[in-house]
Amino acid sequence: MKKGPHLLLYDESDEERICSIDFGMIRPGTPGWEIPVLLWNKKGFSDAPSATDVRICAVAGNSCSTGIIENKYLSVKSDGIIDPDNRGIVDDSETEFTKVGGSLVDEGGCHSIGDIPSNCARRLIFRLDLPEDFSVNGFPRLIIQAGCFSEKVKWLYVPDA
Repeated sequence: MKKGPHLLLYDESDEERICSIDFGMIRPGTPGWEIPVLLWNKKGFSDAPSATDVRICAVAGNSCSTGIIENKYLSVKSDGIIDPDNRGIVDDSETEFTKVGGSLVDEGGCHSIGDIPSNCARRLIFRLDLPEDFSVNGFPRLIIQAGCFSEKVKWLYVPDA
């Protein structure tokens, strides 16, 4: 077993590990789709360390997505927990979405969602809201990151080569 926290995304059913989030057809000026996912720390291992101060970030995966990231059109919120071992994860469900993007060195570019003990998960909801005058050229690719204070940032989605 790998030592330290290990963050992985699963689909909302908690059945399938995922490495990408499909936002579907991007339509500027319409309400964004809300895409729920589960962010697990060491799923199935109750004796591993907690992921502390977990934060969600996003960067442009290609030139078509630069405007989306720079203008912070991607939002996320924490919306519940899974705690099968009663480890005591705090359910800090949020009512509002927080915009992510900009720059990884910009303090406001990431969103902190708290700690995730081992074998626990946070339910995250992502939303992409593009203004009516936004021009979509090509196929934007966004890279979602999750990292914690106790370990360097993990790439949850790596663009195709």
